[in-house]
Amino acid sequence: MKQTLKALIAPCMAVATTFLLAACSPSTLDFRNAEIVDGKIFRAGADKPYSGHLTNVPERSILPLRQDYAAYAQTISSISLELGIPDTYYMAFCDVDAKDGVLHGRAVCRTTRDQFLTQEMGFDKGVLDGRIKTYFPGKEGKLAAEATYDNGVLDGDMTMYGPESGRKIYQASLKGGKLQGKQEMFDDKSGKLVFRTAYSKGNVDSEIVRYAQGTDRLTYRARMVGGLKDGIEEEYDVFSGKLSVRREWKMGKLHGDVVAATRGDDGGPTDELKIVDRYDNGVRVPLAPALTPAPSNAALNVQGCVDARVVAFRVQHGEDEVITADQLGEWEAECRSGKRPG
Repeated sequence: MKQTLKALIAPCMAVATTFLLAACSPSTLDFRNAEIVDGKIFRAGADKPYSGHLTNVPERSILPLRQDYAAYAQTISSISLELGIPDTYYMAFCDVDAKDGVLHGRAVCRTTRDQFLTQEMGFDKGVLDGRIKTYFPGKEGKLAAEATYDNGVLDGDMTMYGPESGRKIYQASLKGGKLQGKQEMFDDKSGKLVFRTAYSKGNVDSEIVRYAQGTDRLTYRARMVGGLKDGIEEEYDVFSGKLSVRREWKMGKLHGDVVAATRGDDGGPTDELKIVDRYDNGVRVPLAPALTPAPSNAALNVQGCVDARVVAFRVQHGEDEVITADQLGEWEAECRSGKRPG
């Protein structure tokens, strides 16, 4: 009798288990059968916000218009433009989870044609959270950029990689959405430094240096304090490396002589410098005719002294060490007082 009863109950239990598992497992919804009402995702015709897995979600529907994604995307676009890297876009669709009508969980996006991976990211209650990775379209698994979000805000290192070499072409750190610490750009082909500075609480607070891409020729140098130019700013010719313009700043205002190189027959700068302008705390001061032809030797000597200290610092600490604005200011003050490196 007991054996007969077990035989009768067993099929019923199997059917019940199947229904229970189906009821408890997360549902899957094709985004084409969904609708968005007041910023929340619903199954078409449903009264309650959707919770479960979403497929075929157009990448453009969940990323480009998001404020939290904009900072990441704009950085990629601007650095790519700066380094001459094509910024291509491919149509992609994503699989992502939702909870109570908002994105919640991991999202994976792939191109429509060949299913190449384009983006991976995470969401927490509707905002980006955790690691985000962007891949080069058409190059399966080749990382283009990565960063970390904390509750919708970039926080931690952000890195970009070259399409040819795969080496780092951009490195920066952020804290609470603001740049903090060293920021660097590198040439993809040569690996040489293109740009370097450092931030404090979102403001540049160090020396800025820029080099002609793929070379060791300095094209720009300035000192910044709290996001304001302070001290000597220099521009160099991208081809010859000769000084083109030198300005002096005092907390964001031009202060002192503006020295420029005369131009040769080829249009490039020569070694001859002359004072072309003068400022006093941001106010332009008329030049006396007798003073115009000659550069300010004192200013040039001070900068030469600071340059010597920069070179000595690089020899001792290496090219990767950032020279802070405070350090540059200290050197400049010592040089103006007549103290020379030794």
